[in-house]
Amino acid sequence: MKVFTKKLTFHMPAGHAIRNITEDVQQVVEESGVTNGQITVQAGRSVCVITTLEYEPGCLHDLEQALEKIAPQEAFYEHSKRWNDANGHAHIRSAIMGPSETFVIMNSALCVEPWQQIIFCDYCPNDHPRWEVFTCVIGE
Repeated sequence: MKVFTKKLTFHMPAGHAIRNITEDVQQVVEESGVTNGQITVQAGRSVCVITTLEYEPGCLHDLEQALEKIAPQEAFYEHSKRWNDANGHAHIRSAIMGPSETFVIMNSALCVEPWQQIIFCDYCPNDHPRWEVFTCVIGE
């Protein structure tokens, strides 16, 4: 069994940011040399999310509106009170959506449909210009 790991680093604007990382993940698959297997993609911080979504403005807006109803940024959070960091909502969103996803690799390609992109979401309002995403490819 072959195992290949790689850390990706992204520079994100402060606050809520969403980035399509599908091509970045596909490049890791190609670099790994794995033809058939799986790749796990994990956010490197507890206030971030890895998920899939059609990466287009309407869907991104709808996701933000839904999350604002579920875990509003301006709501009171004990976590934010304790640490005075205003990111309680980010931890809740990450817990609900999840920090990682696993994808099948077939014939050296990610098995995602054309309207399904891998997205990295940063829900922390603090100024963290650099985020890390960890990948692990397993195959053959």
